[in-house]
Amino acid sequence: MKEEKIIISEGNRPFWQSVTASFFFTISVILMAMFFFGYEVFPSEGVSSRWDFGVLWLAIACASQGVLFSSVKRVFFDLDTKRYKVQHSVGPVCVGQWKTLPEIDYVSVFRQPKSDGHYIFETNLWYQKNKHFNIYESVDPELAFAMGKSVAQKLNIDLLNATTPNNYFWVK
Repeated sequence: MKEEKIIISEGNRPFWQSVTASFFFTISVILMAMFFFGYEVFPSEGVSSRWDFGVLWLAIACASQGVLFSSVKRVFFDLDTKRYKVQHSVGPVCVGQWKTLPEIDYVSVFRQPKSDGHYIFETNLWYQKNKHFNIYESVDPELAFAMGKSVAQKLNIDLLNATTPNNYFWVK
């Protein structure tokens, strides 16, 4: 499959979330070592953490927090074969499978307000009248429209400009 046939929507984690995930994974590895081998961070006589299920529970909780802070969701579209894949990854470990793309009704580009008063422009693929895939986000409306136009041409469907509230129109 050629790479230019695939449109990718991906999220990247901020640096602070990567550092936080690393911290949780490190604590999890230390706790697992304590559980399986009886290693102690602060040794005390007569007390062993080996096979202590409280330590195992903490290790699992820390590992799950690490996954939450480091997981990235990506959506791949192969428009020529009309397939898509939702992929979740943590580092090099990826999970996801290709599925048949439903019949797409139209592509829309709209303006989404952010909490800081600025706007972000989203490109979505709409299907079954009210369901959609968010395939692209940008602060630049021209980039969002270029993505929407490219996808609409590739799928031979209409493009909806919904960047102005209550003033939607179809782009030819």
